[in-house]
Amino acid sequence: MEADVSVNTTIVDMYSIPPKTYFEISSLGFLLVLYLLSFLDPNRKVRSFRLFRNLEINMILALIVSILTYTFAFPELGTPVIVCTILRTLDSILCVSASRSFAVYLLEYVDAEKRLKPVSVIGSILFSVYIILMILNLPLRFILWYASDGTYMHGSLFVPIVFATPIYYLTSGILVLIRRIKTLGSREKVALSIASFVTLFGTVIQGVTNGVLLLSLPFGSIGIFVLYFSLETSDYHQLLKSNEMLRLAEQDAIKANRAKSDFLASMSHEIRTPLNAVLGMDELILLETEGIEKADGTLLDRIREYAQNIQDAGGVLLSVINDILDLSKIESGKMEIKPVPYKLNTLVDDVATMVRVKAEQKGLAYIQKVSPGICQNLVGDELRIRQIMINLLNNAIKYTESGEVELEISGKDQTEDGVTLCISVKDTGVGIKQEDLPKVFGDFQRLDEEQNRGIEGTGLGLSIVKRMAVLMNGEVGVVSEYQKGSVFTAQIPQQIDKNVRKEEKSPDQKHQKLREALTFRAPDCRFLVVDDNRLNLLVAKRFLDGLEGHIETAMSGMEALEKMREEKYDIIFMDHMMPDLDGIRTFEMSLSDPNNRNITTPVIMMTANALSGMREEYLDKGFADYVSKPVEIRELLSTVGRHLPDDRKKPL
Repeated sequence: MEADVSVNTTIVDMYSIPPKTYFEISSLGFLLVLYLLSFLDPNRKVRSFRLFRNLEINMILALIVSILTYTFAFPELGTPVIVCTILRTLDSILCVSASRSFAVYLLEYVDAEKRLKPVSVIGSILFSVYIILMILNLPLRFILWYASDGTYMHGSLFVPIVFATPIYYLTSGILVLIRRIKTLGSREKVALSIASFVTLFGTVIQGVTNGVLLLSLPFGSIGIFVLYFSLETSDYHQLLKSNEMLRLAEQDAIKANRAKSDFLASMSHEIRTPLNAVLGMDELILLETEGIEKADGTLLDRIREYAQNIQDAGGVLLSVINDILDLSKIESGKMEIKPVPYKLNTLVDDVATMVRVKAEQKGLAYIQKVSPGICQNLVGDELRIRQIMINLLNNAIKYTESGEVELEISGKDQTEDGVTLCISVKDTGVGIKQEDLPKVFGDFQRLDEEQNRGIEGTGLGLSIVKRMAVLMNGEVGVVSEYQKGSVFTAQIPQQIDKNVRKEEKSPDQKHQKLREALTFRAPDCRFLVVDDNRLNLLVAKRFLDGLEGHIETAMSGMEALEKMREEKYDIIFMDHMMPDLDGIRTFEMSLSDPNNRNITTPVIMMTANALSGMREEYLDKGFADYVSKPVEIRELLSTVGRHLPDDRKKPL
């Protein structure tokens, strides 16, 4: 019995596990558990996950062989020299294989598009050369071997081959990571960086200490744990999948939005172009029949009534187009808020002028109230404020059959620097059901369809009001009682204009300019109108006839260029979308034409392209101004007045 104990004690003493392998044994245990978890993971079919499992397997094999090597590869313990040499060789090969697997995983993760494929090819060639050298080392003994006395020896090529090769793989992986770091998310950056540098640190320390500290594989195991719990869990892969679906959905949305913008541009041009001719010719009928007396006055009255009906219907169609375009501008983020100084009372009077007639045509009383305490000189986007007022009033008039519509303007929280402008529109119309109130500011909302079936419109007016108010850091609200009426409010912060001009010829600068435009002649001026549509040319020519100038037309860009070489014009009106040579290209060619006599002539873009940003784009290209179709005679003449020198204008 004592002899047996003595034998067992001797065996334990001979093959006791060295303390420096304890860290490797612990790492092996954790990796085996991790491998089991990854084996059960539902994401095992994902390519990056397959590479991760390959990294796990290489690390597990390397740890097993390393533990065996540093436990049994000692001739003094009775292990044959050839077995010790094979263990040392396998240990070196598997350590390098683990480093290479880490680099391959890293390269695949950060370069899925295979842009850095040469790095991977070089790594594969290097690994093949390494294995060949290690096999040749067995008989030739030029890298590592055991001396005749059992001493473990290193050759001069040990460091550049056994030590430097894994360092190369890890360093190349880190360099690729650094190169592609900007393409990664914050979580990926942190996880990959920690895993890479921890693994490299352990490998360097083990090499520097000549294997006294076995840290390469344990630190690599730490890196694997970081990678798994940060990047390779099923939850994270599901998150990546969801993010990819969101990215694709975003791309689809961008494409759809671009397609919508293209459609709107086409719709704007294709509808506005004939609408310009219809409304323009109709306005000419109204202008030329005004004041005419004929024997059959009833017939003339009917003609004017029909013409006015055409004008009203065209106006409704134009408002529908404008509503859709406005909504598109807001949704695409292209609608800019441009604060300018303005006078509140002038703005309110302008709005009243536009909507009072519409209210009176329905037999409604139009009431206007402006709080006497509110500052009149404000700074804000006058155009958007005006549109909010008009949209709210048009909505009230649309849904009110009898009674009154009231616009009330007041202010709150007024300081030296600013005031919250409160716009309130009250009506005695059909009202809104309580359950419909949350939907009233939605897109294309037409509430209570059965009762409001005969009412025209897109249902976008109130949606545009809300979106514009939000763009100006404001808010909207509504209070309504069904069958009794509604009160819509908009509260919008405005700045107070502290630089009020003391010298003003008129309280309404805009209308003063408009009146000037309508009270001058230009008999000595020459105008050129370029458009590929004959009716549009006719409308523009008739609108300009009142100036008594000489008007020429061109139906193509090439014809316009020829006329610019032959004559000097005071103003040129240019359409954009023309076949063969569009308006922009025609304008650019005219500027580079040495025979062009109109280099300094104002060229005004007159087009049906009314999408957001087009005005700025035309001005940036050098056009003097922009007029959108359908053209209104007053806007056209006002534009002419702005660009004609005073000495070229004559009073009526």
